[in-house]
Amino acid sequence: MIKKLVKKLKKFNRVVIFLTLSDVFSWGSFTLISVLSGLYLSHKLGADTIKFIGIGTAIYFITRAVFQIPIGLITDKYKKDKDEILILFVGVILMGVPFIFFPYISLPIHYYLLQFVFGLGVSLNVINWRKLFALNIDGGKEGIQYAAYETVLSSCIAIVSVVGGILANKGGVYFDTVISVAGIFAMLGSIWVILIYKYEKRKSK
Repeated sequence: MIKKLVKKLKKFNRVVIFLTLSDVFSWGSFTLISVLSGLYLSHKLGADTIKFIGIGTAIYFITRAVFQIPIGLITDKYKKDKDEILILFVGVILMGVPFIFFPYISLPIHYYLLQFVFGLGVSLNVINWRKLFALNIDGGKEGIQYAAYETVLSSCIAIVSVVGGILANKGGVYFDTVISVAGIFAMLGSIWVILIYKYEKRKSK
């Protein structure tokens, strides 16, 4: 049974696996933080936290809206995929960096700046992740490969959410630690992007 599973995994599209794991690290971390951020920031920013989160969320989405088209135009200029991989790598790093600095937030402007950095990271991530996935997915197997991606991502987010929630519930230092570790975990998603670059048989090369 295990041998059959290993054989099936070996035949599975490696780039799809690497992209999936990259999202598990980056978006899995973000999902946990997004759930905890309201409660977390209320201790940092006081009574007007909801207003600050609303403004911060707007900054994040405006940043995405401003940068995604220029990034898409840049990556479409080059036929090979090195630019997509490099930009995706930088995007994953930028997605994790803000959360390492979350424990040091003391003013709304700090939160706004971190939201801008996160929005820029997402802009670099999303376009190139989707392009690489589309270029490397196997024809005729789109359904199962998208389904496998969603299944793995959802399952891992569920596990991370439970563990993170239990630890953060202890409060104080534990809460800060969970947020910071989530940021580091997100940045580690860049390792899978490097593996994509090193995989010589990728279709997008």
